[in-house]
Amino acid sequence: MWRQILGGGFRYDQPNAAAKKLILSVLNSTATKREAKDYLKKYASDSPKINHCLVLIRHLKSAEPSVLSRLSGAVKKLRMLGLRPIFIIPPSRHVSWDAETLDTLLTNSRLRPIHLQSALFKAPDGSYTSLLSSQTRVFDSDALNLIPIIQPNVIEESTATVKCTDNVVEFVKNMLPKGGSPYIDKFFILNTVGGIPSDERRNNAHVFINLSQEYEQLAANLEEKVAAVSKREPDSEGLLDRLALHLKEDELNSLQNQYEEHLEDLKLMNVVLSRLSNKSTGLITTIGAASLTSDRKNPLLYNLLTDRSLISSSLPRFKNNPSYSDDGHCWYEISNESQEGDDATPREKNQEDAVLVTTVFKKGVHIKTFSYDTLTQFNSVGLPNKFYKKSEPADQHCDEGLKVNVTKLKQILDQSFGRSLDLEHYLNRINGRIASIIVIGDYEGIAILTNEGPPDNSFVYLDKFAVLPHLKGSLGISDIIFNLMFKYFPKELLWRSRSDNIVNKWYFQRSVGVLDLSIDLSNGNRKKSQFKLFYHGDPGANEDPFQNKDRLIEYATYIRDISPSWAK
Repeated sequence: MWRQILGGGFRYDQPNAAAKKLILSVLNSTATKREAKDYLKKYASDSPKINHCLVLIRHLKSAEPSVLSRLSGAVKKLRMLGLRPIFIIPPSRHVSWDAETLDTLLTNSRLRPIHLQSALFKAPDGSYTSLLSSQTRVFDSDALNLIPIIQPNVIEESTATVKCTDNVVEFVKNMLPKGGSPYIDKFFILNTVGGIPSDERRNNAHVFINLSQEYEQLAANLEEKVAAVSKREPDSEGLLDRLALHLKEDELNSLQNQYEEHLEDLKLMNVVLSRLSNKSTGLITTIGAASLTSDRKNPLLYNLLTDRSLISSSLPRFKNNPSYSDDGHCWYEISNESQEGDDATPREKNQEDAVLVTTVFKKGVHIKTFSYDTLTQFNSVGLPNKFYKKSEPADQHCDEGLKVNVTKLKQILDQSFGRSLDLEHYLNRINGRIASIIVIGDYEGIAILTNEGPPDNSFVYLDKFAVLPHLKGSLGISDIIFNLMFKYFPKELLWRSRSDNIVNKWYFQRSVGVLDLSIDLSNGNRKKSQFKLFYHGDPGANEDPFQNKDRLIEYATYIRDISPSWAK
């Protein structure tokens, strides 16, 4: 299929055949048709923009020569696929060494480095001028094809002095081009500690972070960890506890440095992506993972071609067995070495799994969650008059911005399902039993959850889930919605889907139980049904309902018999 849509050339000087082979090696097994078309629209030869990526590499001096050699190959592939790097060196004692190493790396990639020892100028009034903005035509030139290597120096115009910055976040913030040129599509940070650690993933990296939703909490958590480690307080004033603390000084210093680096990386991502297009993506991984020669495992190449993380962030931390594997990995995190590409070397197969150390970032989308169990004219707009209340309930007064837009709810459901919702029939069914309504952006994605089952033992049911057709697979909207639902309702969450729905594989991966609703539930209680029931919950939190026949019958009976609300 991909060969049919990969016609046309590329603007770059590498052979087209090599570029197409590289694209096919990833797209054949990882990308959807929509992702392939999005990639071609952005990076093919007729694209009006030259796409750049910012790359900041930490601890370059600690990388082995063999790793740097493979990283050189990965940078060459990025350029071949249409992404032009701009390297920024973070402040350290090794800036000059890092600059020379990057020069060698780019030269080995058959690219043309240009060194910018002082690319940021500070005027007497405190304003900044960046060479990235003032010399746009130089960096966008196809004829020159230059790859900047930017050192972290600032020229103070009032004193004509050069100073190495001590605040890399502010430096990068002021380096960013104004007016969107050169156009920066990606921001990559490579280090030795990986992406932002997640407590839920046993300190492995978060898979995906929606910054507009998660930044404040993640930054606060990292600041708390830095403060806790920096206190250096023994468990008691006893000699043994104080001695134990002293013996752990090097370990604690290392841990504090890691947390501080994670915090700085998070701040960098937030600063950069807040100033780029909503479609821009950030990624943090290790130098080792970025140097993987397997195109399907390298997080940089994979993200370039699909604009997503190596795995979905809404995959549960467990499957049928709630325990972790012997090596501490989640069920979906265990690497399968037999699936490595032919270009993977034996040495790479012993390296860290890129899935465990990579975090993908988006500026994100605004999220609203409504908890009204009944929609009225006092908490919603666009509601049919039939559902108006004579008086306003005490708990339903809200500002205009906190009201559910029923008109937009219907519009997204109609567009997503390709059919018209019978709004009155639907409201008659859900009003009084709404558990939550989740809205992404300006009704670009929605989830409507209801309380179903016996009144004294109800369960939460995902009644409607929709994403605007042109946004399916982009911005991580589906993952964001499912992650929120799993967070809000961790013990019991159910949904149903037609047996022939092409999305069922995606649903299956996020469930811990699936049931065909056509089965005989009990004593001949059997009806023909076109639906499958999907269940998500924490098997460790309560009794597994799939081992409880009575509860299973309640699930299946109530969900099977829900009448669809589509107009005929």
